[in-house]
Amino acid sequence: MDFNLGSVIKRLRTEQGVTQDALAEYLGISYQAVSKWETGTTLPDITLLPKLAVFFGVRIDELFSVGHEDELERIDAMLQRETMTDRNYAYAKRILDGILRESPKDVEVMKRYAKVYLAKTNADMIAAGRMLEQAMELAPLDEEIYGLYRSVRGGSEYKQHSDNDWFIRVCEPYARKYPQNIGLYRMLIEAMINKKYFDRAEELLTAVKFTSENKFMKEVFLGDIALAKGDETKAKEIWNNIPQTDWLGQYETGERYNRLNEYERAIECFNHAYEAQTAPRKMDMMYSLAFLYKKLGRFADAKKEWELIAETLMSDYGMDDEDNDISWAKDEIAQLERLIGEK
Repeated sequence: MDFNLGSVIKRLRTEQGVTQDALAEYLGISYQAVSKWETGTTLPDITLLPKLAVFFGVRIDELFSVGHEDELERIDAMLQRETMTDRNYAYAKRILDGILRESPKDVEVMKRYAKVYLAKTNADMIAAGRMLEQAMELAPLDEEIYGLYRSVRGGSEYKQHSDNDWFIRVCEPYARKYPQNIGLYRMLIEAMINKKYFDRAEELLTAVKFTSENKFMKEVFLGDIALAKGDETKAKEIWNNIPQTDWLGQYETGERYNRLNEYERAIECFNHAYEAQTAPRKMDMMYSLAFLYKKLGRFADAKKEWELIAETLMSDYGMDDEDNDISWAKDEIAQLERLIGEK
């Protein structure tokens, strides 16, 4: 190990953009003393080590440099045995950033960096999940809580902390106890279909009463189940029976045809969804149409859709040119005008 304390102080100081004068003022010494440490002429008094550690936000032992090999072994140990706390994460990030500055093509370090980040993310997700479980008990009808919970504990590709099974297990009892929580039912049914728990999904569909704007969501989900079982014909038959006057059913059906690459049918459904509404109209299907037209290279149609989006935002929501959504629409229109001109 290299116990060159001065070089560590210099590295930490420069990484954090601190001058010798600022460090010296904090410690109550002269900047010349700091300079002598960094050149290896002298060493700091042992009584200053705690203050140095506090100033740089590190542990005292981190002031004593070790070789990269030792540092990487310490990071590996954190990944295997220790919780990736904020302090451990900050340490690992600082070390790996330093190594990558010296060796920007070190693939092994890059892989460790990814593992460190993932471990930190997982630790944060677990803590967030526990907090949200407490929130469910306090506010069981707050749909946003369940949406957040699914984000951190359900459906994620990072199976270390997330799986729809976990989301279903924790949240299904709340749906049973509070059947008026339609948003939660929708999330649970989606999760069950994702896990191919078709019988459970169908049973839940019979237990919930979809009303108001959700009244045709049962048909939407029954189509999803048929499709997940491999019967695309039956799925389409179910979806096609949803009335054109039901905006949400048409929008959800349009999204499904979009995913099936049946774009003309998707466009029909999105248009039905817009036409079935009264002000203030939902905007989801309009954005879906604009993006789909652009994807298909139908730039003139996409431009018209963005113009309709801007018009609807102003008429239904009272927005003006200074609102971000209007600015976004205008930027898209300008870009599409360039693409039309290039054709």
